[in-house]
Amino acid sequence: MNILILTKDPLEGQGLKWIITSQLRDIHVDVVDDIQQFSKYIKDHASDFLIVDLDLWSVEQQSFLPQHIQWLGISSERTFQTAYRALTLKAEDVLFRPFQPEHLVKHVQQARFRFRNEKQSTTQLNSVQETILTYEDLLLAETYPNYPLLMSAIVPSDREQGSQLVRALEEFPFPTTFDVFPFSQFVLVVHRLSQQADLQDAYRSFFASWKRQSDALLSIYLYESVEGKSTRTLYQKMRRFQERIFYDGYDILSLELTDLTWRELDPFLSPLEQRTWIEMLEKQDVNAIRNWFEQDFLTLEAPYPDPEMVRIRLTSVLAQMRRYMKAKSIGNESIEQQYHHLFQDIIREPVMYLIIQKLGDFTSKLMKETSLHEDGGSNFSEKVRMMMESNYWDSSWNLATCAQTLQMNKSTLSRKFSQNTGKKFRDTLQEIRIREAKRLLKETTASLEEVSRLAGYSHQTYFNAKFKVATGVTPSMYRFD
Repeated sequence: MNILILTKDPLEGQGLKWIITSQLRDIHVDVVDDIQQFSKYIKDHASDFLIVDLDLWSVEQQSFLPQHIQWLGISSERTFQTAYRALTLKAEDVLFRPFQPEHLVKHVQQARFRFRNEKQSTTQLNSVQETILTYEDLLLAETYPNYPLLMSAIVPSDREQGSQLVRALEEFPFPTTFDVFPFSQFVLVVHRLSQQADLQDAYRSFFASWKRQSDALLSIYLYESVEGKSTRTLYQKMRRFQERIFYDGYDILSLELTDLTWRELDPFLSPLEQRTWIEMLEKQDVNAIRNWFEQDFLTLEAPYPDPEMVRIRLTSVLAQMRRYMKAKSIGNESIEQQYHHLFQDIIREPVMYLIIQKLGDFTSKLMKETSLHEDGGSNFSEKVRMMMESNYWDSSWNLATCAQTLQMNKSTLSRKFSQNTGKKFRDTLQEIRIREAKRLLKETTASLEEVSRLAGYSHQTYFNAKFKVATGVTPSMYRFD
């Protein structure tokens, strides 16, 4: 596209040229500073868009503009007469000095979009242009394109901006033929590939252009098609890239060279990790908890684990906090509400970093509530139960070791616990161990010997007997029921 600028100040003309060419590709700009040069240039060269300084054009002077070329006026005279004269002569608009550079770029972008469409329409007089792909190709059919494609998955941080994003993409002058496919969670753009570098530059320009018109952040993933893959397979790959936002966050532009794969991750806390959490919470060590979050989640590197597995692990952490709340009898309306909101955030929040932030904030508030609560006395039976929850896995841990930790007589401990709960210490510990054994049998493939050990039993035979008394079935029958 060729642009000619007529301005009385050559320095201003060079500045306008720099603004346009630094923001937009495939545009040639020339500058003249008087009407005679302007008229001669129009005769000798083909121009597609004009930028005209109206201050060079006296009221008495007749129009020297070609009728078939779009033009934009600029002026220092912010008057009705200036605007009226420009619009009468079919100017696209008038920019009054001083004007923002993005306003100029926006007008040039729109002109380039119209120019490209008009050029395509002329080409289509002899042959009707077909779209690259259809929704059927992406979702149902087994279509194998015979030309290279580049696909982009564009995910806005605000889904309400989807319609505006689609319009912006359709109007943007990408240097290739392309189709836009809106979906509920993201927008897919399919390009007939010419030069990859050109498209990357074009997307950088689009990225900058979008930031000027919307506060919604974008994550853009570019992926070049591999020969021999159907468009449906490619679509499914592109749809998965939006899951990467869990780790990447928003406001990124990334060229993906490989398929997205997840590595394995055990989503549940190990007995050792559970004990670590109990200790950190008991000590009210907020810094240690924040460091644990950072080491366990924020240092993850590619290949990443499946975000759903990470979410399950985060709920396991939240469960430790819940047990702590119960043990400390902390349950005021404010912190209960925050707890339930946090659970929903773990399930639904797209970005992991924001979940970790909220978990850290909740931990700080929980520790403050604990301090206030402990000033008024603690619940003895819940404290003992908390110790059971943190030590059930140790087959040698029993009433005597608990009493030793609390520095009290074991008979006194047993009697006081029974009075407060209506249950014997031994029976409560047994319930916790059987509950953990049930979870391990259903959620893991660990052997029965390993399950009995992790649940706090030193001998599998003893474990089998106690499990059958508690549940009415053997561990093997329970697992496969």
